[in-house]
Amino acid sequence: MMMSRIREMIQSLSLPIMTVGLFLTLCLDFFLYDNHRRMDGEVFTPYAIHRLEGIDNLVNWWDVVTRLMASKLEHNAPAYMTYPLEAQMVMAMNPMIRSIQILPEKGDPLIITAEDTRKVDIEGLLKGHLKEAADTARRENRLVLLDSVDVGLSHKMMVLVRPVFRHGVPEEGSFWGYIVFAVDQREVMSRANISNLGKQKLDYTLYHKNSWEEEPHLVKELGRTEEGNPHAERVIAGDMWTIILRPQGSNVNWMLLFFATVSGISLSAMISFLFRKNGILKKANGALKLSGGRDPLTGVYNRKGGDGAVADYLKAHAGKKAMVIALDIDNFKLVNDVYGHSVGDEALKTLVRDMKEIFGEKSIITRNGGDEFVLFHPYEDFSLVTKAMDDFTRNPHTFKAGDREVKFYASLGCAAYPEQGDSYGSLCIRADYALYGAKLNGKAGWRQFDDTISVTDKRSQFGFNLTDVADHLPGGILVLRATEKEEILFANKVMVDLLECDDYEDFMKYTGGTIFTVIHPDDAGPMKKEFHRQLERRDNPEKIDFLSFRMITKKGNIIEVDDSARKFANPFYGELYYIYLYARGDRLKMMGN
Repeated sequence: MMMSRIREMIQSLSLPIMTVGLFLTLCLDFFLYDNHRRMDGEVFTPYAIHRLEGIDNLVNWWDVVTRLMASKLEHNAPAYMTYPLEAQMVMAMNPMIRSIQILPEKGDPLIITAEDTRKVDIEGLLKGHLKEAADTARRENRLVLLDSVDVGLSHKMMVLVRPVFRHGVPEEGSFWGYIVFAVDQREVMSRANISNLGKQKLDYTLYHKNSWEEEPHLVKELGRTEEGNPHAERVIAGDMWTIILRPQGSNVNWMLLFFATVSGISLSAMISFLFRKNGILKKANGALKLSGGRDPLTGVYNRKGGDGAVADYLKAHAGKKAMVIALDIDNFKLVNDVYGHSVGDEALKTLVRDMKEIFGEKSIITRNGGDEFVLFHPYEDFSLVTKAMDDFTRNPHTFKAGDREVKFYASLGCAAYPEQGDSYGSLCIRADYALYGAKLNGKAGWRQFDDTISVTDKRSQFGFNLTDVADHLPGGILVLRATEKEEILFANKVMVDLLECDDYEDFMKYTGGTIFTVIHPDDAGPMKKEFHRQLERRDNPEKIDFLSFRMITKKGNIIEVDDSARKFANPFYGELYYIYLYARGDRLKMMGN
């Protein structure tokens, strides 16, 4: 009798339960759809930022080169027109540049063109299609960048125009002429990783607005984008660039969603009724949730799982102190290239192992992708947090790859909850920018977000683009502290190879952390004296020097190098020396001398 009544009660409640369940599920579906659009913005906005950074990094390098060329033309134009060192080097070592032209207002132009490219008549274009760019460059005394310029080739070019003034003073009667670079636009799009967006299932639209234009013009597009899609803006060479991204095939089939929802509710009700007593459904749901929110390689949370875990923690412990830490492996690409991706996977597992050991099992670890991780670390004693971050970054992370021990270092940036923000998303962005600051300060270290760091975009990982640019410059890059010891904070791969070292760790071991240990003994004293003499000149407000000296490589070879350096005040590390150098023999070889 009792069982019969229970069955009748269930039957009488089934329709209302299913109706309410359907309504609640549809509400949840709407929430998930809206959340999906928001997550698209958080996930793909960094993609957009990275692409504009790629263009900006290239243009910044060309800005430096053209400034150096303009400086030499300002002081002695006839000599430089006879022996244009930087122009010849850049053309020889940077294949995306197809033509460099120095165009005096009076006199014959100097044109250097790649072997497989016919002469590009930029001089004629400056009087026509490029006239507004030339006039703007001259009027505002700055580098001007044009895209999609037709110079009679089978593909479009980017053209950079730099004005030159006598004695560097832009006043009436002092204009001398122009420096013009013609760059293969296809290569720029490729280097900035814009061309590969289609392979990542993303449509995109790239716009550029020159200062004399009222509306931006289209540079490149794939598929279609629309208002509200993830996007980024960046000022590059004084003009605004915008890129908009849209995931391909992201439209929602509402009919399919409706029937799937009804079917899901029906099936859930049946399974819930059948397996309620033995808990099979609860266990199955738990396993599904666990596998769906975890990174299969390392076992830590993926982005979706980590965001959910942190949200649950903050809901239960609102206002309790925690540190949001963004971190990655220094030169991870080099680990993959040297040892292979299987060893790279072991490096990621080792990194996670050390995170758990140093920061504790209670920390919430999320892998965003590649070697990028976010660690949410609750704490009570700030000194213990700083000690953990010191231990994690200063000491090498080691593991075995066959018979060889592999060592690598990591860098991290952090932001404190709730002092520096009560939103996990905003703290992740600030931690990312702090990580970028740590990378700039020599890697294998950490930095906390502070007021000197400007956040202008959504979350972005700068380290990869910065390393990629630095390692492909046509010369060695060094950053030194401006102290008596002048210890090394950063060296790019070209510098490591120049001294015939195996890797960055080997380079630091060989140099002992200071460049003066590898300068030829006969040159060290005179070079240092001349170095400081140039920096202390009253007519050298920019603190720039030009030197020539000899260095001794790890293999005992003596190489002659030329360098250009600048003393600059860094808000975090104090006064630094930024040095660019190259082997003189390589220059002479490329020039056929």
